[in-house]
Amino acid sequence: MIPHHSSCWTASPCAFGLLLLGLSAAWTSCSNPSPNHRHDWTHWEAPASIRTLDVLDEFTVRYAGSSGWVGQTQNAGAQWEHQQWMAPDSSFPSFRSSAFSGDRWFAVSIASPAWIARTEKSGWNPEWVHHDTASAVFLDAMAWWNEQEGLVFGDPVDGCLTLLKTTDAGKTWNQVPCASIPPHAAGEAGFAASNGNICIQGDTAWVFTGGVKSRCFRSVDRGRRWDATETPIRQGESMTGVFGASFADAKNGLAIGGHWEHPDDNVGNLIATTDGGETWSLMAEGTGPGYRSCIMHHPLRSNEVVATGFKGVDVSTDGGQTWSHVSDSARYVARFSPSGRTLWLAGNRALTRVGWPIAQP
Repeated sequence: MIPHHSSCWTASPCAFGLLLLGLSAAWTSCSNPSPNHRHDWTHWEAPASIRTLDVLDEFTVRYAGSSGWVGQTQNAGAQWEHQQWMAPDSSFPSFRSSAFSGDRWFAVSIASPAWIARTEKSGWNPEWVHHDTASAVFLDAMAWWNEQEGLVFGDPVDGCLTLLKTTDAGKTWNQVPCASIPPHAAGEAGFAASNGNICIQGDTAWVFTGGVKSRCFRSVDRGRRWDATETPIRQGESMTGVFGASFADAKNGLAIGGHWEHPDDNVGNLIATTDGGETWSLMAEGTGPGYRSCIMHHPLRSNEVVATGFKGVDVSTDGGQTWSHVSDSARYVARFSPSGRTLWLAGNRALTRVGWPIAQP
């Protein structure tokens, strides 16, 4: 489940074509816009609402967005290429999660009919490897243990949380047996907010539900068996709970969310664990950011954390204890480059690059 934000965009492509791939198609546009520089912040317009970003290296970034739009830069934003993918059923899927894995890149759509597409890490030809027409299907997030084993988390279908696993590098995806997953509560589902309510460290995976009940589901054996832990985050209504999470290592993690309809409330919306998700506690009560949909640890310095959402961008340098608000720009997702020198952000028709440590725009 996900709050809706609408968007529209008119492209000015330097190239525009139709690529037929069996029953699928892609429209392509290349652009080299004049970026908007504000201090160390650089902004570009995009053709979609973007909630998932993947940063492969210092130069290569891909996104997946609404209405079938995907895009990439291979030179740190000097040029962007945008494509609109058409699925085999002639629909334009709304993508909310994606990931690089091995020599492939994957994009996952949300509501029925749900699709998983994969393409080459350096190419653009989509192969549609999973299709689900169940009326209740809603895919929220994707993460990978290694090049062969990956996981997609989604809302309940037929009384069971959706946990799709691949063991063949994404060629096929199969539901984890429901007997291995704790039952969900009425009104408990997931948010497709920033491809952030799923995390993997080592053999362990965590997924986070939200809504009337917001819990942490954990597997320590690569998705074979799952347990569920209560969390103290704000919950009890349809738009409450965990929206995004991040683990610095196998023990230390943060999860953020709150009440989407009351985004300035900063009580009960940030929780932490130091034991791998067995227990959770509230932190920065009344002093941190309000509702945010994404939280990320710096890849090299775990005490440095960024949180973002439609109310702006906030930074902590002490592991989430205290926070500074650095921008009012609405951004739904944040991802660091592997070196941690650059932070990439995306939102409604917007892409942003900023140097780290972050400066006021």
